[in-house]
Amino acid sequence: MLFFERLARERIDRAIEEGQFDDLPGAGKPLDLGPDRPVVPKSLRESGYTPPVVILIRKLDDLRARLAVEPDRTRRRQLLAEIAETDMRRRMEIERAVTDARRRS
Repeated sequence: MLFFERLARERIDRAIEEGQFDDLPGAGKPLDLGPDRPVVPKSLRESGYTPPVVILIRKLDDLRARLAVEPDRTRRRQLLAEIAETDMRRRMEIERAVTDARRRS
């Protein structure tokens, strides 16, 4: 574990022991999570941050929509290649996120 991660974990654990997280707004209520609501800290969300995997999913949707209406065979092949590459990048991003999450736990 990196130094700053360890330091942060120690401070969080200390705050929990001291009860600093007791009685927070929304405590005990379920989180509104779903496939269209990635878990992103509020500060990042409000700053306009979009997770890379969401950007890639949106790009895939756009490419597939363009492919559906493209009459030119050459351009269709190019779009298919771009879809394959973007999907590979999306899968790599998901794998990276999973690996990072496993390291942290």
